[in-house]
Amino acid sequence: MSKYRVAFYIRVSKGEQTKGYSIDGQKSTLKLWAEEMNWKWVKTYFEEASAKDPDREKFQEMITDAKNGLFDGICIVDSDRFSRSTKDLLNIMDDLMNYRVKLHIHNLQHIDIYSVQGRFTLTNLAAFSEFFRKQLASKIRAGVKQKMKNEWFGQAPYGYSILSDTKGSRKVNTRLIKNPEEQEVLKHMKNLRELGKSYSEIADALNKDGIPTRYTKEDKKSSWYSTTVRNILMRGEIKLILNKKY
Repeated sequence: MSKYRVAFYIRVSKGEQTKGYSIDGQKSTLKLWAEEMNWKWVKTYFEEASAKDPDREKFQEMITDAKNGLFDGICIVDSDRFSRSTKDLLNIMDDLMNYRVKLHIHNLQHIDIYSVQGRFTLTNLAAFSEFFRKQLASKIRAGVKQKMKNEWFGQAPYGYSILSDTKGSRKVNTRLIKNPEEQEVLKHMKNLRELGKSYSEIADALNKDGIPTRYTKEDKKSSWYSTTVRNILMRGEIKLILNKKY
């Protein structure tokens, strides 16, 4: 088995370094495994990319090297390092076998995934993982959507401020309230617009009157521009999304 050559494929998505899939963790696991099996390591392919990305550069480089006979096997810590799609995973396995290259999955190291029973086990485990990931994603989307119905997200539009209640260490019931000072400026803008003033003329009037923008600081003055005025006025009747009690 000392002549059996293997490559390591290590993939991380953004944020996974803190969720049990660190680069060093995968590398250490595969290195120890190869030593235990007396396999000869020849190359490591690492990339930070989503499993959904069909054009992973290092992944495609590895497949090309497999076709050219650079190694006999590919080692990964888990099947989702290759793909989170059960169908894609099995297709990749079959394609690699055409070049006499086997896939070795550390989490399933005691199962012969190329036997009938092993392939059945791998297929079911991958399918369950895919199912639960989609279920979780669906629940998260539903939760965010429901929360957005009741709470304000993002920056407050001009004329309003954000107010939240505190529950423990969390902010809840985030909503918009009218900002009295900005409401006066907003009213002034609307009056000038009704008089037929252009956005540029309104911006000039605000700058001439010394009315500060939201981003004016004590040590740095920010000016009004026609695009700023237009964006503020074109937001429409923002009050429609306010909680009725405000």
